[in-house]
Amino acid sequence: MKKITISLLSMVFIMNLFSACSNQKKVIDNVSEDKLEKTFTIGMKDTLKIKLKSNPTTGFEWQLANKIKPKVIKELDKIFIADDKSQKMVGAGGTDVFSFVPKKKGEVFLQFTYARTDGKAEKEKFFKVIVQ
Repeated sequence: MKKITISLLSMVFIMNLFSACSNQKKVIDNVSEDKLEKTFTIGMKDTLKIKLKSNPTTGFEWQLANKIKPKVIKELDKIFIADDKSQKMVGAGGTDVFSFVPKKKGEVFLQFTYARTDGKAEKEKFFKVIVQ
């Protein structure tokens, strides 16, 4: 009886895991136009920089929330740049800058969330990137 219960629980866990993964893919691949912030079209020699207003002293930061297709674009880095006016002020805001380079022609959706480290998201933004 104990083996059957463990087997059933394991199967339910695995089914939920696969279901969550497939739902994430559907959401990212089918972003509705009203949620799409912007579409970027870049060439193979370009570097894409996405800038999002941020204030990490609040405990929130922008994060890339979905796994991108590394065969299409690759994330280079993410840096925070403090606002010019408030560089010397404690608790001042600035901009998170994400940099990407193309790897091959194709399209990809990027989902960013403005979230705390505990995972609770306050905002989200979606971008479409077309590499030509």
